[in-house]
Amino acid sequence: MRTFSKLTLLAATTVSLHAADLLDAHPSGNPLKSTRAFGVAADGLTGVGSSNIVSNLGSACSFDSTGYHDLGLGAGSYATGISANGTIVGTASFLGGPDQAFKFSGGTATALGDFGFGTSNALAISRDGSTIVGNSFDTVAEVAFKWTSGGGMVAITPLPVNAYQDSFATGVSQDGGVIVGWMTDASGNVQGFRYVGTTLTPILPVAGGTFTKAFAVSGNGLVTVGQFDDASSNPLAFKHTVAGGLISLGSLGGFSSVARAVSFDGSVIVGQSLTAGSQNHAFVYQSGTMTDLGTLPGGTSSDATGVSDDGRVIVGFSTVTGGYTHAFAYANLTMLDAEVWLGSLNGPNAVLAMTTGLSAQPLEGAHHRPLMSYDSMGKQSQAWATGDFGASSRQTDSHLTSGEIGVSQAYGDFVFGLAAGHASLNQDLPYDGSASISGNYLLAEGDYRLPDKESIVSLVVMYGDYTADTRRGYDTGSGVDHSGGSTGVKTSSVRLRYDGPAQQFVSPVSVSPFASFTLTRTTADAYAETGGAFPARFADQAHTAQEGRLGLTAKHVASPSTTLLFTAEWIHRFDGAGAGLTATSSTLGTLTAPGIAPTANQARFGFDVDHKLSADTLLNLSLHAAGVGPSSDLSAALSIRRAF
Repeated sequence: MRTFSKLTLLAATTVSLHAADLLDAHPSGNPLKSTRAFGVAADGLTGVGSSNIVSNLGSACSFDSTGYHDLGLGAGSYATGISANGTIVGTASFLGGPDQAFKFSGGTATALGDFGFGTSNALAISRDGSTIVGNSFDTVAEVAFKWTSGGGMVAITPLPVNAYQDSFATGVSQDGGVIVGWMTDASGNVQGFRYVGTTLTPILPVAGGTFTKAFAVSGNGLVTVGQFDDASSNPLAFKHTVAGGLISLGSLGGFSSVARAVSFDGSVIVGQSLTAGSQNHAFVYQSGTMTDLGTLPGGTSSDATGVSDDGRVIVGFSTVTGGYTHAFAYANLTMLDAEVWLGSLNGPNAVLAMTTGLSAQPLEGAHHRPLMSYDSMGKQSQAWATGDFGASSRQTDSHLTSGEIGVSQAYGDFVFGLAAGHASLNQDLPYDGSASISGNYLLAEGDYRLPDKESIVSLVVMYGDYTADTRRGYDTGSGVDHSGGSTGVKTSSVRLRYDGPAQQFVSPVSVSPFASFTLTRTTADAYAETGGAFPARFADQAHTAQEGRLGLTAKHVASPSTTLLFTAEWIHRFDGAGAGLTATSSTLGTLTAPGIAPTANQARFGFDVDHKLSADTLLNLSLHAAGVGPSSDLSAALSIRRAF
């Protein structure tokens, strides 16, 4: 699930900004659409912005623990800020008229009005929701405004440069007492300002510079951030205090940067900077250091537009593969896509899927045909030892082995067998991860020869108890990291099979049909990972695989001591994707990834050699090759059977 719900626990973490995760907040069900986040609530639990999911022109939306929500304000609307009580502000067109500033509360949007020309924009709201700021056109220029519920929209008097200047109020402190912004005159001169009470104070440029723009103010009203022109005419991000004046934040190696938002106490500043590689990247500035947040996977540019009061949650947007733009949430200085974070243990690489495949190894090897199909060599009892091997390199990169010993006894038209074995799997996982699963199993089989003396009905019941050790890899955006864990996994399988009567075609070759249906219930215990930047605790998992097979067996008696068998079968999985993964991280909260259904159809071909080493000893070698799917690409089994 790729929604803003990943933020639910981020604001409550105690991890400092030293190792982080950028989360893709775009709804996964709309891959060809874009979202942008422009602001975040003080507690970091709700973000606001715009998306073209509903309208190609974009529409105002919010993101919270329940997902993505369109505000229903129509095409071209966007949300820029949210107060602590959940009031959202932004700009929308009401009743088909011009764009107007709005506040959205309790599911209802209210237009804030204008200065006579019909247009206005709300750019920020105080944390306590008492004050909204922005700009409105008054027939000759844009005018910065302050809006309160008791006083309505009031113009902020600009500096007396000339009568045609524009002004914009872009940020407001928690209590509404400090407002910041910038203004420009007809000549293009730009100057930032702080507005306290009824006094407007300019934020002066540095020596040799020509402009300043203020975009945000800290919740306590002490720190203003924005962009200024340095003595070399490079536009750079700044931090300003009344006591210390204007300080440059520098850049990520390029010639420009801009600060867009600041935490409550002014210690964490976020924005965008040009890198040495000429790409615009989101940044966080803390303790005198500007850190590159990178981009979401596949992206080339990003921008940080909002930060929570405590500085732990950062929002913005980033390009992704395909050129789309996704809103992101960020904490602790690493970009991370949640689906990637869980994806290396999903689909064919899931613990349940790997263990289900391991439990199938004896059924496809030592027991790929009924016990009754082997030569009884004139005796009622048999003992056997079998070794199985399987390997895949297309859908997965895995190696499986199993070995068992067993005995069987014939009673007229019935044969009953019991076996015990050990099985293990080693599989490479994405991002240089790995899995190792091993354990023991018990298997019982009962065969019955039907009255036609050729057809066989067989039932196999199998129980396995395994331990799975995983080393999960994931891309943090700044590199690959690994977390590992161990859990107990159990399987219970039941297979019902029918082998039909042989049809003679060309002597000495006969062909027999067969069909089977197998149910395998696999459960994994909850477990906690250790190591890596983002270890997770995984909840209990369970899935029931349902598999059907239809096939033909061609039999050729090559000599009195050697028989050759050729098989072709079609495998179909009836089960779906299952419940997927649920994981909890102390940094990310509780995340889920939807299950991935197994490959539904797969062909498999086999070759068996039964060769009598003596009158009561049978050597069997079987080789199988399969198409892409849950069954191993290549598998082999070798068994020795002794009649007594």
